[in-house]
Amino acid sequence: MYKKLVAGELSLGETFWKFGIFGGLIGYFIVRIFGGILSPQLHGYSIYAYYTHYYNPLRSGSDILLSTVCYLTSLAIFSGYAFSVLLGVWRSSANYDKNALLKYGSRFVIIFLVYLYLKIIF
Repeated sequence: MYKKLVAGELSLGETFWKFGIFGGLIGYFIVRIFGGILSPQLHGYSIYAYYTHYYNPLRSGSDILLSTVCYLTSLAIFSGYAFSVLLGVWRSSANYDKNALLKYGSRFVIIFLVYLYLKIIF
């Protein structure tokens, strides 16, 4: 299924709605959940600032490490997923000949959504 998605062999409607919109929202909310769990533990600092200046392994519990790993892992998976869907929609729309507005509109919308998702998360 993944190979067909990236190759653009699935229909434009399925690729755009099922994987782009619905799958993107699910992935986005998963990343936001892990970010919401991690955020209070960082005390307002960025992950980089917290671990380079404020983290003390003798006083900190393992829960912040687990939260950080879960957040960064979900972010990496979601970023890879978003890029794969972007390729899939782009290639699937190249094979779509019925309506030029849907062909180019889907490309624009999916690029804009990936940009928004990643901008909000980062």
